[in-house]
Parts: sequence; C-alpha cells; structure tokens
Amino acid sequence: RTFMNLIKSITKWFRAAKPEPTQKDICTQMGAMFEEMAELSRAFGIRNVKLEETSAKFYAADHISQVAERPIDYAELLDAMCDVQVTMQGVCAYTGMDYQGALAEVNHSNWTKFATDERGNFVPYLQPNGKIGKNPATYQAPNLTPYLKPLNPDPDSSYGGSHE
Repeated sequence: RTFMNLIKSITKWFRAAKPEPTQKDICTQMGAMFEEMAELSRAFGIRNVKLEETSAKFYAADHISQVAERPIDYAELLDAMCDVQVTMQGVCAYTGMDYQGALAEVNHSNWTKFATDERGNFVPYLQPNGKIGKNPATYQAPNLTPYLKPLNPDPDSSYGGSHE
C-alpha cells in the first residue's frame, strides 16, 4: 500500500464517519488533535495542562472561533499541521520507527470502530461529545510493537504492547 493510498483511506474514514461535518465536528476534531498532542507529551512523562485545557475547550465549543484568541489564520493553521506531519516523520526516521507501517495499523484499527448496517454502510460509534469512539462490538486495538525499533534501546525500558 502506498503512502498516498493510506492518506486517501484515512480521508475516506473521516468522510464515512461524518459525511457532512458541522462546525461542532470541526471543534471535536481539533479537540482530538490537542488531546493527541497531550498524549505525546505524556509519552515523555510530561503533563501539559495547557494542551489538556485547550482540548477540553474545543470539545465544549460549537465553533472554533469560540476557542481562538484572535482571528483564525487558516494558511498558518494548514502550514502548522503540515509541519507536524513532517516532524513526526522525521522523529520516526531518526529513531528507526516504521511510521508508514504504524499508520497503516492505526488506520486499520480505526476502521474497526465502525459497525455496518444491513446495507453495508459504515456506522460510527459516537461518544456523547461527538468524537468517534471505540465500538465495543467491533474495535480491534492496533498492535504497534512490530513498528518500534529504537536506535539506542534502553534495556531497562519496555517497548512492547498495544499502543493507541
């Protein structure tokens, strides 16, 4: 599977989950993005309260302008999101982690959050805040262990297990 096909599959997943996203859905996705950045900090043992608070603000908002502290510069937002993608790829390249393989595994896992109706249409499992949740009947957690290969592994650390 090529990287571009993987990106298309992720986009298809979002369109299946929310065919006509609302402003509230955009807020929910921004909340999820900040939630994941907080998780990134916690991976290093750093709790970033500001990221957690920003995530909660987006989850509670009905429009992103309710959270913004100034008019939104969409070109700056897109540039920052692209830079996050590039720097994630760089960290994985430098540490020997297989980003494309792990992303494919997470994408596969995300598709298991859906059930299908009698017509075969995907039906997302939605949490009360509108975030797509893990359907208890169908969800399969990703196994990222095969994609971890730190360059200088610490023998006292564990790199195994299922990560989300």
